[in-house]
Amino acid sequence: MKTGFAIISLCATALAAATGNAADTMVNQGATLFGKTSASVTYGPYLRFEVGPSSSSLTDPNWLPPGQSDPRVFFDFANQDSTFVGAAVGFDWMNGFRADIGLLSAGKIDATGPWSYTVPTTSGPHATISDATVRTTALMGNVFYSPLEQRGVNSRVQPYFVLGLGLARNSMSAWTRTNPASTNPVRTFEGDSNVDLAYSLGVGISVQVTRAGQRPILVDFSYRYYDFGTAKGSTISVTGTGGTPREALSFDRRDSVVSLGVRIPLQRY
Repeated sequence: MKTGFAIISLCATALAAATGNAADTMVNQGATLFGKTSASVTYGPYLRFEVGPSSSSLTDPNWLPPGQSDPRVFFDFANQDSTFVGAAVGFDWMNGFRADIGLLSAGKIDATGPWSYTVPTTSGPHATISDATVRTTALMGNVFYSPLEQRGVNSRVQPYFVLGLGLARNSMSAWTRTNPASTNPVRTFEGDSNVDLAYSLGVGISVQVTRAGQRPILVDFSYRYYDFGTAKGSTISVTGTGGTPREALSFDRRDSVVSLGVRIPLQRY
């Protein structure tokens, strides 16, 4: 999470400085960004599609075993790559602001790894998570802010900031804990799905690839950080015998996404 915010903060600082200086020059001289010709009118509704690679981090994975004296066990899950896709419908006011609502999929990734530490500290060995996956989909509302457009720069290239808020559905498969030192070395529990609050922050650049006067088609290049909330399995046993876990395997999912998008205004002027 700290890495995602650091990247966004660095990009935002550089983008703000660049756009501020560029806007002052262009507004005073009547030029457009990078010398490009003026953009077409994009006011009105639009469709947006995006796809790109996602780096997923599963933070604080842990479970609470059945025994009353058992410690909470935390696991070490490695970061993984997946494919991010999304589609949205929105409205562009051409005053520096546009907004949309969309569906997205952050893909399915493994959620496995060895135990890392316990709370309170207790000597091992402890269980590892040998089999589990999580799939995330979300419904997100997004607000985009283009500082140059707000200042009257009608350019085919527009840097922007974006903030998203919505609901994520995190679906965990059946999950298996393995502990050779236990009287029941392998136990599998049912999966579960839950809905949690999700948010995102990001920066990007929008480029109109058609000429002024033609039906506009815009390409978006962006980096966004997503926090999809918590995924949690079930405590219902599928295989193996023993007590019921006091808490099932759970973790938070956070993704860093670099995406390429296409935006198509629906109204022709």
